Amino acid sequence: MTGDKLRALRHFMNHTQAEFAGALGVSLATIGRIETGSLQVTPRVKAKLARLDYDEDAFFVFYENMRKLS
Repeated sequence: MTGDKLRALRHFMNHTQAEFAGALGVSLATIGRIETGSLQVTPRVKAKLARLDYDEDAFFVFYENMRKLS
């Protein structure tokens, strides 16, 4: 997952960076660094993302629409 996709997922879930960090159990700095591209998504963060409960199909549509607007 890229930083852009992580940011889109956070927006899709309607979370601030702090809320998203709390939901994942990682630091706010980790979310910020991933979103800016200075840190890659680690296997640990990927595992935490896999535990999130969200509609993947709806997120895919949301992400594609966000990309079109960029």
